[in-house]
Amino acid sequence: MENKKVMKKKTIGLILVIIIVAIGALRVGKELPTIGDLNTPANTNISRYYISNAENDTHAQNIVTAVLADYRGFDTLFETCVLFLSGIAAMVILSDKKKIPEKSREELLAYHKDSNFGSKLMDGAFRIVVPIILIYAVYVLFHGEVSLGGGFQAGALIACAYLLNRIIPNFENAFRKVKVEISLIAAGIGAFFFVLTGFIPMLYGGRFMEFDHLPFHADTLSDLHADGILMVEIGVTVCVAGVIITILEVVLERTDFDD
Repeated sequence: MENKKVMKKKTIGLILVIIIVAIGALRVGKELPTIGDLNTPANTNISRYYISNAENDTHAQNIVTAVLADYRGFDTLFETCVLFLSGIAAMVILSDKKKIPEKSREELLAYHKDSNFGSKLMDGAFRIVVPIILIYAVYVLFHGEVSLGGGFQAGALIACAYLLNRIIPNFENAFRKVKVEISLIAAGIGAFFFVLTGFIPMLYGGRFMEFDHLPFHADTLSDLHADGILMVEIGVTVCVAGVIITILEVVLERTDFDD
């Protein structure tokens, strides 16, 4: 009887929360500009300002980079921190779930012997694909300042290469298995390196993430800005790769794929 009363109270509370959130969302939605409307401030004022002043304000060689790392640099920083927190959340949520005993390499080979997924063809193919993915990840990282790409994409590519290495049983490990604690620490170091890159200019008379005040030698302010963006992208890359690998490993450790 008491359990029914508790469930009833929880149900009523959940319904009230849903109603309050829905009313609030509707009220806020009415005040927001219409998506795609050409007369919104973003399309009439902000975009034009970015296009006209991005080079002078930030010395960035790419307007997209100027927007992501300068005009909305705090947003990018907080996105990285939120991603790091998601890795912590995944590990904490799954920490209570029992780990599945890991199979030995011989057991994996025997298990996948008759499987198309673990064929010699895929083993040979991924020996070629994984190095190419890693090379492309490095290319995307170092060209994020002047072209499409950057830390988020590079980190995802590195994690993708690690994933392929983990799921192909016949593929001799290009990487050893990374412990969850190590990958999460690496993600935290990446986020910290992003923050540190923002603080360094403040020690030399600049503002947070004002890359023109970095204590490096550069021929032009544009080159100095590129150095700062590269440091940011390295931090983001390490954080993204670390978080994805963390989530991958905590899932693999607690999931029995034999079922």
